[in-house]
Amino acid sequence: MSKKRKHVQHIEQPKSHSRADMLHYQAMLRGEFQVEKKFNRKRFAIIALVVMALLAALLIFANLRLDYTEQANIDAERFIAENGDKALEDLNNTSSVWMLCRVIGIAGMILWGLFSLIQLLQPKRRKPNRSFWGDLGIYIMLTLVAVAMVFPLVFSVASSLKPLDELFRFPPKVFPDHPTFDNFSDLIVTMSQSWVPFSRYLINTVLITALGTFGHVFIASMAAFVLAKYDFPGGRTFFSIVVTALMFSGYVTGIPNYVIMSRLGMIDTYWAILLPAFAAPIGLFLMKQFMEGLPTALIEAAHLDGAGEMRIFWSIIMPNVKPAWLTIIILSVQSLWNTSAATVIYSEEKKTLVYALQQIQLGGVARTGQAAAVTVVVMLVPITLFILSQSRMLETMASSGLKD
Repeated sequence: MSKKRKHVQHIEQPKSHSRADMLHYQAMLRGEFQVEKKFNRKRFAIIALVVMALLAALLIFANLRLDYTEQANIDAERFIAENGDKALEDLNNTSSVWMLCRVIGIAGMILWGLFSLIQLLQPKRRKPNRSFWGDLGIYIMLTLVAVAMVFPLVFSVASSLKPLDELFRFPPKVFPDHPTFDNFSDLIVTMSQSWVPFSRYLINTVLITALGTFGHVFIASMAAFVLAKYDFPGGRTFFSIVVTALMFSGYVTGIPNYVIMSRLGMIDTYWAILLPAFAAPIGLFLMKQFMEGLPTALIEAAHLDGAGEMRIFWSIIMPNVKPAWLTIIILSVQSLWNTSAATVIYSEEKKTLVYALQQIQLGGVARTGQAAAVTVVVMLVPITLFILSQSRMLETMASSGLKD
């Protein structure tokens, strides 16, 4: 019996001997990458347009059938007189099928449109050994995960725009039929009626967030610099304690923090919130892991040029670990902005914005719309900060455990 001969792929040696080209050449020899075939963008664009046209035709036809079914239900008596009761029942049974076709048409147009746009606009790159259907499956999976992640945010924003009668509708609808900003205007009116001005709550929160974040970044970065680049007795033990502290959440350390602040006489002051924020272990851990990736020769060269420790820290280390301290800023702002500090702050003029908004949420059924608006206001600042700095944060998470 004749065996089918295996196709031998010819792999050309790289013209340049750069490290990146040589590593790619070795990966192709091991079979981890394949030689990229020429991508015919014109043919793919024609196929994409044909598929989009078919999906659009399906969507239009499904909408026409659903409109016909809805009109038949409105003129039920005339439809039954012309076609019979059985015809109306069959028409209603098929409406669910056309509803499914409409969902398939909308979802297909969105997914296929995104995939086609990515395929047509992406630059030439070294393609991993994966088929077209593998890419399509990954894009579909990522799209489903993205929809699942963004749905709570979309639902919260949509709920804040619903009038009171739509908030209690069952089953609930995602988007409002009659969007309105009355919930936000009512929230402003309610806050203006408080005997402590609304601006006071806002200033307290901004002050606590700004000072706590600056202190956290400053202390964590200086401690991480020493732990990452200098050997001293007890350094590893101290870092082990920091790693162990990561296992305990704020709910576990709440009582010890209260006891310590009470012994220090800092209850009902801003320091009861700021000092625990300064000592948060997550910042020290991230900064140390990121600084360990910096070459020690860079610091030694700075010493030979006559730079002092603080000059090296501010001019060399901190600019090179910018993704790390941007990540710490995001985490710290999110934690401090959302804190109510009700257990350590008793004076009303020192309360935070979140505490005041939570009191509005507890106002009962009449303030349900305002409670939905409160949710949007509270999450607005952390989400905006994350969107502006997400690339740096992802870079930190990807490289914090890498070392030379």
